[in-house]
Amino acid sequence: RHGEAVCREAERAALVEALRGERVVIATGGGAPCDDAAWSGDLLGRPGTLTVALDAGPAVLLDRLRAQAGSEGDAAGRPMLAGDDPLARIIALKAARQPWYDRAALTLVVDRVTVDEVAAEVVRIVSGEPWTVKVAAPSGSSEVVIGSGVTTTVGARVRAAFPAAHRSWVITDAGVAPHALAPVEASLAGAGLAVGSRVVAAGEGSKSLAGASDIYDWLLGNRVERSDVVVALGGGVVGDLAGFVAATTLRGLGLVQVPTSLLAMVDSSVGGKTGVNHPAGKNLIGAFNQPGLVVIDPALLATMPPRQRRSGWAEIVKHAVIQPSTPGGERADLARVLTRNLTALATGTEPALGYVIARNVALKAAVVEADEREAGLRAFLNFGHTIGHAIEAAGYTLLHGEAVAVGTRAAARLGHRLGTCDAATVATIDHLLDAFDLPRTAEADLDRVHHLIGSDKKRAAGQQSWVLPLTEGGVVIRRDVPETDVRAVIAEVVTPAG
Repeated sequence: RHGEAVCREAERAALVEALRGERVVIATGGGAPCDDAAWSGDLLGRPGTLTVALDAGPAVLLDRLRAQAGSEGDAAGRPMLAGDDPLARIIALKAARQPWYDRAALTLVVDRVTVDEVAAEVVRIVSGEPWTVKVAAPSGSSEVVIGSGVTTTVGARVRAAFPAAHRSWVITDAGVAPHALAPVEASLAGAGLAVGSRVVAAGEGSKSLAGASDIYDWLLGNRVERSDVVVALGGGVVGDLAGFVAATTLRGLGLVQVPTSLLAMVDSSVGGKTGVNHPAGKNLIGAFNQPGLVVIDPALLATMPPRQRRSGWAEIVKHAVIQPSTPGGERADLARVLTRNLTALATGTEPALGYVIARNVALKAAVVEADEREAGLRAFLNFGHTIGHAIEAAGYTLLHGEAVAVGTRAAARLGHRLGTCDAATVATIDHLLDAFDLPRTAEADLDRVHHLIGSDKKRAAGQQSWVLPLTEGGVVIRRDVPETDVRAVIAEVVTPAG
């Protein structure tokens, strides 16, 4: 009855008092953080204070308020929503307040989760404990550990995962070795493991049968034993190459993935796909080989060139699009998580970065558990990759993630042409890719790209499988795609080389 200004002043006084304590959890009202004073150095901007925003859609908020009113009566009254159209008031209030909510260190989307589930996520974030994801695939199980600084624990974790191992063989590349190899070697040696290291040239050129043969010579020349462990320290190229070597040396060595690129962290290090390239196309020679352990340290991303770091977001956008079609996908929140945490994610700030990596690993793990060998569901992970791989193989002028981003835009446009999705869906996908400054087009030979699509390893019975977005969310696989439509969307995203 005293008006909003008086209410906010009282809230601020209560906030100051509460923050005098140590290790306190404070739940503010929706309007409490909505002015600059609330974010001053003695309030929400105070050092050591973690702010987490809980984001729900307007319709969900209205349903929850009505349920609260049904159980609490007048005590649940909301004067600011008074009137004939409370939903419109919520939409307007939320839009006006969003710039302040976006200052939070992390925003969680809570439309389809319980209070207990949200509380558990917040507790994990505040505790600083690493995230752990289990992958129970038919061919073997993996433990994925995600946390800033966990690289220093690699040795102890390898020892626990492979108790019979006495030697470790680290495979890395020339771009990663200067800043990441020594700490990993020290951790392995500190756990009592003998360490040998091999540095290959950075880039797709190393991911070949010749590159694998060089490593075979090194391992066999040093009398590798079946109880030994191969440690893949690097991005997707190193992970694929080292994983393939581990799968095929002595009919199988233990494998540990320590991904150093964002793309490898959220995608290629999890799930057991390994392999090398062939002149006919990417990843045409390979094996499924589940790592026994995956150690993901987001702090390693700080040493990556900005372009490489940026390219990894293409796989995360892919996951956001396919999420509703994956196990547990009814949460369908990753796209909004990306949008709401954009500033923190683009700058690699914790805890947002680690949270998003962990959520993406969990999605990939659920898909792999349900369909390790890509008989059906796992094919959804190829969204954007059919044209993306062809663009990449047509000249390797783009990084993998950049090519996938262009392929994702093409797949969205192909879906629109075939009626699986509307123009708004295409625009949403474009917006997410644009938000991470990913390319809209690629320069390549159009005929070469089209030819390479025909060599794609996902072809079956002479037909190409296409993963296309749906208007209602998620994706669908189509095989009845006219070549004229494929050529048309390639022409939209590929400009002639030269």
